[in-house]
Amino acid sequence: MSDLKAMVLVMIMLTSVLAGCTSSDTTGLEQQIIDLQESNDNLTAELESLEDNINLMNSISLELQESLSSANDTLNSINIQLSLKEESISNLTSQRDSLQNELDEAIESNSSTISSLESQLELLNLQITELSSEISGLNDQLESKEDEVTTLTNSLDALSDSVSKLTYQIFTDTQGCSLDNPTPKMRVGFDDGTGLGIPDDGILQGPEISMIFGDCSEAIGQVANIGSANNNPRISNMVEMGGNLYFTADDGVHGNELWKTDGTVGGTSMVIDLSPPMCPTCPNMDSDIVELVAGDSKLFFSSPVQNAGVPDFTRELFVSDGTASGTQLVMDIFDCPLTSGDITFDYDGVNSLTVLPGSTFGTAGGDRVVFSAFHCSLTNYVCFGEEPWISDGTLSGTRSLADIRVGDTPMNTQDGQGVLIDDVGSQPRYFFQSGDMVYFFADDNNSGRELWKIDTSRASSGATLVKDINPGSDDSIYLLTDPEFIQMNYDIYFAADNGVNGKELWKTNGFALGTTMVKDINPGSSNGYPSELTVIGSMLYFQGVSSNNTVELFESDGTSDGTSSVYADGPHLLTTNGYELYYAGDNGSVWKYDGVTNDLIYSSPDVSFASNGITHIVSLGDKVYFSVTNFSPGGSLSVIMYETEGYADLTFSIVEGDLEDFNVAADTLFYTNQDKLNYYSPNSGAFITV
Repeated sequence: MSDLKAMVLVMIMLTSVLAGCTSSDTTGLEQQIIDLQESNDNLTAELESLEDNINLMNSISLELQESLSSANDTLNSINIQLSLKEESISNLTSQRDSLQNELDEAIESNSSTISSLESQLELLNLQITELSSEISGLNDQLESKEDEVTTLTNSLDALSDSVSKLTYQIFTDTQGCSLDNPTPKMRVGFDDGTGLGIPDDGILQGPEISMIFGDCSEAIGQVANIGSANNNPRISNMVEMGGNLYFTADDGVHGNELWKTDGTVGGTSMVIDLSPPMCPTCPNMDSDIVELVAGDSKLFFSSPVQNAGVPDFTRELFVSDGTASGTQLVMDIFDCPLTSGDITFDYDGVNSLTVLPGSTFGTAGGDRVVFSAFHCSLTNYVCFGEEPWISDGTLSGTRSLADIRVGDTPMNTQDGQGVLIDDVGSQPRYFFQSGDMVYFFADDNNSGRELWKIDTSRASSGATLVKDINPGSDDSIYLLTDPEFIQMNYDIYFAADNGVNGKELWKTNGFALGTTMVKDINPGSSNGYPSELTVIGSMLYFQGVSSNNTVELFESDGTSDGTSSVYADGPHLLTTNGYELYYAGDNGSVWKYDGVTNDLIYSSPDVSFASNGITHIVSLGDKVYFSVTNFSPGGSLSVIMYETEGYADLTFSIVEGDLEDFNVAADTLFYTNQDKLNYYSPNSGAFITV
């Protein structure tokens, strides 16, 4: 019965769409004509499918009628057979009674006749028993056929009732689309009073709705108001998880808190207010969420903690599954005042959060995060300084990975005894995952800030110094710099300074002998400053300073001979769509490099501002988007977003405004325009016009 209902649902839905959808868009743009032609072809295909479904429905109805007629014929035949069998029983019974009389009369005169009559009587009784059994079987068949007739009749009645209650409604969806694009959609379902619905009232609601047809009509605009329309939500920290965009924002009431959106008004909401007011008349403070990172199903971030309503401004680790109930403090790791006697701790809280998605280990829901944290408790006289930690979001699954720097600072305890503590730690930074291994830079107070690794698959493996790149106590990377790691094939690439060649490109396989400088691109002690490391296949691209002291685009296969400059006009914002490299030039241009040639995609018409013209380059699918700062003749400043397919004649402007914070999530490009959350989706689906 559910199959019949589903088929009728599909046919009526398609009939309604074909009957109600007409396009009011009469623009003459060629692309719209092509889109409308594709929509027309799709509707034609749906009409043909509808006709096939109508024929199928007629065939099903005819088969039901034929089955009912056949069952009635069988019923009549059984009744006739039953009458004949009963008549036979009556005749046989008469014969038996007659023979019994003859037997009684012959008992005295002829014993042989008696025996013969008894045999005939036994035979007749056997025949009567067999006929009675046949009658019982016929009665069973009769009952079965009567049940079949009832079932077929009920099916026909239910089918007729369902068809009569199937309906659809056109409505304007203001919650399932973005704020700027409320769209007509169609509800399809059965007006049968399911759930809280009222039967036959002409209104589909709740469980009465079987499906909603139609997509949001436009692919660009503001997602939703966060707070009032005039509010500045201060959107930042955008990350994607499970098809939703998570970010921090201020709705003007709760302060800066964790939010999420699926790109619709109804799907945009605050996850939790981590810092509620400390009193009924107190203002609602910001939660100061920083370093928001996302795994497969868990978010990790750092934020101050409220203890009994009093804020502790040292940030601790939090975990969230995207719900209020699933957002909580993992552990209060730094439980000390920032000043204790003569000791002052220079520590803002957990930092350098790097997520290890469970999917990279084949573990569903097994997201973990590595980070730098300072374990301190004056109650237990524990103070290990800032060291590498790991957490799965639970208290029991949160632990220190290693104590790299041994404490050497004396501190007096409350009992008058002294202990040695570490008030600094190795301060690990820039964690990078490669399988089970995590690489980072840390300072053990002996070798300087150097490259370390930890095997996260082992519960107590500790940390291993990969190599003292800058021998002795000098650093190969400085604490306040922002190094990059990237993996190509089996090697990890990064920038480091060995104290001789300056800051150049290095690689490692995780062992000291396999940790080498790739090439001194700015020979001697001058720095090559490799940055924006980008991998396409088996080739590494990066920005660096050559021997001419100019910023150039380099490519490398991981060898010195295979590392060379391919572009010399200040390349930056290196981005790839997976098989081509896009970057900005100092002259306000955008280029594409396919490994052989550099193609000019865009050149800024405003030469006076060209040096800072390109502000963002991001990829989404096969397309690349970039933003250009633009001065109008009146002197006003705006940003224009462009879309390109890799050719100058396939590069078009999309939107202009105060555009910032570009981020890709769920096949959608999110950005802010005048501090409002906006989106652009290049693959909008079919929609209904009324």
